[in-house]
Amino acid sequence: MVLNPSRKTLILCCTTFIALDTGALLSRALAQTTPPHDARHDRTATSQGTPKKGTTAKTAKTAATPAGVQADGKAEVLTVHANGISSATGVTNTTPGGGLMAVQTAARSQSGMTRDYIAKQSPAVAPGVMLSAMPGVVGGASDPYGGSTHDGLTVRGLTQGEIGFVMQGIPLGDPVNPNIFSADMVDNENLSAVTLTQGSSDISAPFYSAVGGQVKMDTITPSSRFGGLVDLSYGNNNMRREFIRLDSGEIGHTGIRAYVSYSNNHYDQWRGPGGVDRSHIDFKAIKEWGDGNSITANFGWNHQTAQSLRYPTMAQYQEFGNNYNWDTNYTPGDTSYHKFHTTQRVDTLGSLQLHLNLHHGLTLDVTPYYIADAGMYNGGENLSATGSYQGSQPLGTLDLPYATNGVTTAMSFDHEFESTGGITTQLSWKKGNNTLSVGDWYAYLQHSELESFTPADYTGGVSNSFGNDAIKVNGQILTGYNINFKQQTNALFINDRYAALHGKLILEAGFREVMISRIATNDIPGENMQDQSGGPYLNGGNYAEPLPEVSATYFITPHDQIYVNGTTSFRAPGSEEIYVDLWDPNGGGVPTMQRQANPKSEFAIGEEVGYRHKGFVNFSLAAFNYNLVHHQVNSSNYIGTELVTQPIDMGGETIRGFQAEIGLRPWHHFSPYIAFQYLHTTIDSNFKEGNVYLPTAGKTMVMSPTESGSAGINYDNGHFFGNLFVSWAGRQYSTFMNDQSLPAYAVGNITAGYRFGNFSYLKHPQIQVNVTNFANAHYLSGVYGYTANARSVNVGGTTVNGSAPTYFVGATPAVICSVTTGF
Repeated sequence: MVLNPSRKTLILCCTTFIALDTGALLSRALAQTTPPHDARHDRTATSQGTPKKGTTAKTAKTAATPAGVQADGKAEVLTVHANGISSATGVTNTTPGGGLMAVQTAARSQSGMTRDYIAKQSPAVAPGVMLSAMPGVVGGASDPYGGSTHDGLTVRGLTQGEIGFVMQGIPLGDPVNPNIFSADMVDNENLSAVTLTQGSSDISAPFYSAVGGQVKMDTITPSSRFGGLVDLSYGNNNMRREFIRLDSGEIGHTGIRAYVSYSNNHYDQWRGPGGVDRSHIDFKAIKEWGDGNSITANFGWNHQTAQSLRYPTMAQYQEFGNNYNWDTNYTPGDTSYHKFHTTQRVDTLGSLQLHLNLHHGLTLDVTPYYIADAGMYNGGENLSATGSYQGSQPLGTLDLPYATNGVTTAMSFDHEFESTGGITTQLSWKKGNNTLSVGDWYAYLQHSELESFTPADYTGGVSNSFGNDAIKVNGQILTGYNINFKQQTNALFINDRYAALHGKLILEAGFREVMISRIATNDIPGENMQDQSGGPYLNGGNYAEPLPEVSATYFITPHDQIYVNGTTSFRAPGSEEIYVDLWDPNGGGVPTMQRQANPKSEFAIGEEVGYRHKGFVNFSLAAFNYNLVHHQVNSSNYIGTELVTQPIDMGGETIRGFQAEIGLRPWHHFSPYIAFQYLHTTIDSNFKEGNVYLPTAGKTMVMSPTESGSAGINYDNGHFFGNLFVSWAGRQYSTFMNDQSLPAYAVGNITAGYRFGNFSYLKHPQIQVNVTNFANAHYLSGVYGYTANARSVNVGGTTVNGSAPTYFVGATPAVICSVTTGF
């Protein structure tokens, strides 16, 4: 299921440039009644953030550093580059807190990182892992080189399935499942900024699941000059990574600028056998014309093959530590052989972002996008020649090769393909101090998932993953599920923003209605789902939620701001697998996991109050309260050796706490930063386990440490640079009964490097060394599979047996040396 990028890339590029000039002609036609204004965007800084020679505080303007408030209530934006540095990687050393306190003015909690921080991290680290430096975020790295298939982070105690990721108008999170795969989506060299909104999301955001917050990732803008960047990295575990980016500059006199980049990352798995290989392409083109019109084309492609990691229970981790993983050598019947447990993913994404100034205060934003994922997730299973089933049907005697005592060991393949096409449209009208916006988001998703089995020979070899080598019965593939799932989403929104008191007071109110329709089938004997018309093999659900929100902010001075907001959010049930029964050839003719009856959506009401100060010292503080019903906790567990993810309805939950962060502008080349969060969560309902309600009301929610935070210091004098950052989290429960937890941990990373002056065609070459987990902390970084109780519990005379949770293992130290230069 590997996609060929070459033909797709060529078609997309041709389509892009046709769309660029078509958009220009459309805008000119709309503006015929208004004299054109040839005011180009200020370009006093390059696309990587490096100031041009002679830039002053009066002329350098970007959207990064507000210095006051305009009459329309928006922050006036000024970035002082006079004291900034020049670099090939985009570092300017102007963002407070070493790049972790980009100035925010929204009436909600927001934290942001810029190139000043991103460029000094390991070039292979996933964006989701970098977020752990921000307040409210907890999540250690389970892979030191960015190859993990799960980020495993939480924000204010809410898991990654409740966090919306968006990049250049493209929603990155799986619309149904909780997986993010942020490392697949963009290379760090092309990432200009990351903004985290804790606890809420934009009203126009192209996702519906952001109960825990929103992560917005922005990519760099193509340079107006021809050039590029080369980055070569090497590290322990035979890690090597190559990256190259080519900037076209302005192409002829078309006004079009573009870049394309390619990277390859390869290393041995840090624990256990096997390795990871990742290839990635990023492409971006932009055309600007007239008075604020622009169209931007974005494309990304990622291919990764990896040896899966095994997630231990607490007892397994205490016995084997980091050595717990899949078996290195094979013996017949061993389903834990490491070559049975591999993954392969191919991700393709693209968008066109059109912004048109229609004049008379009207602007139009239209963003069509497409994202697809083709993957194979493998496991191992022993198949009986006489006791296997296809769904509910016994298969009698099977003629299976390589049998030992009537049992053949096979590799199971979960073949998955998912594609989503969508479009967001927003029309805004600014009249005086008021701005009214209306819009719509529509998306259509298709998901197919088929399990197959291929027999392994006596050495553990599997000749092919699919096709003629897959085990078939009566001409049909032996499988535990053959799922087809479709979803349509439509969200209508309206928002009004009013600026009063010369822009010091901003009042905003919005309303969003999200409507979702789902259908699911599982073409396997014994599946007897029916729709209302009596048709076979059909299930699904329809969900609709009204989502109002209000906010107010007041700028006490150009440097001080207070705000308050009230928000609502929801998340439709996660995982397409809840609508079907999951079967297994060894399941005895009954479902191994049954579909959920009438699954409910998660719904949350939140309130926030906050204060910000910006200047030499930058400080922010926010207090928050959330009330959730039908809170979903997505948990992954093994069926045999196959991983399955299912949402668990926890009922009600209350979340309360406060967060703070403080950072200094560079002072004698130093920029310190500190973040902290206090969190108090309670489960408000007793949890039903079988026919018994466990007394979980009043317990602490899983993955919700009471205290967490980070601290660091950055140094950069233009040549020597480095930073030290430590993040930590308190004890986190892994069961709803709070009878097992992962211990508190702290982990630190160090960066050190030297930046040279220009040499011939080389622009600011540098050498950089990153050491992750430099203190060699041995720790569990998160919970992979939750359970209700780890120990047996007696409830009213009924004993509920315990079940062991499984955990992410924190990565051991990694040393990565990178040589980088612009040209």
